[in-house]
Amino acid sequence: MNAWNGQSRLKIAVLIDVDGTLASAYRDGRRKLRPSALKVIKFLSSNAPVFLWSIAGKENGERLIEEFSELRPYIQGCWDKAEFPLDMVDYPYCIDDLDLDEAVLQCNHVILGYTWDGGDDPADLAEAARIIVEAIKAH
Repeated sequence: MNAWNGQSRLKIAVLIDVDGTLASAYRDGRRKLRPSALKVIKFLSSNAPVFLWSIAGKENGERLIEEFSELRPYIQGCWDKAEFPLDMVDYPYCIDDLDLDEAVLQCNHVILGYTWDGGDDPADLAEAARIIVEAIKAH
């Protein structure tokens, strides 16, 4: 993982929530990765740096990458939502399942239709990525 230290300016960043957006809640010490997550992250990372962020702390994103190592090449770093330096990014975009966090509201955001907790994988994550990439290409 090529960690960005938050010191240099970024033109664009895509921030993706972990719980309920990319992964289910833990059950019996395990969680599931949304089936479309890897494809969506690959697509986004081909257009901008992608970061995982979580209200539960950067460790939550780091654990997701440890659990699902196929994500590692496409993620630039993991952050606590409250600690990500949004002021160092000209155009921050985010995907989340909830719009309750102040940091989410400071970004150009796409809120998914519901919290994913396993089961069927509707196209909302892929649609959110498509919307963000269209906006990125407009810059």
